Amino acid sequence: MTTVDGIAERTRVSEALATWHEVDSGFWVGNTGGAFLGSIERLARGRFLARDAVSQVVGEYAGLGYARRAVVERAPVERAPVE
Repeated sequence: MTTVDGIAERTRVSEALATWHEVDSGFWVGNTGGAFLGSIERLARGRFLARDAVSQVVGEYAGLGYARRAVVERAPVERAPVE
């Protein structure tokens, strides 16, 4: 897959690292450790629609950073099995 900007942007997800790729102009997808986190679509200047990993709308945000954070917060946190 090629990215539009050529550089993946990363944000923290719990202990893991989220990677964001702009796969089309104004459309980003996020993943962490190979797991899909969700997507963000630019609607208009300064408005971003965030969706989680199952395409449910998380919300509309005034900035890309806010949208990314919302998607990351929606992601399930993997926990070690209880013995």
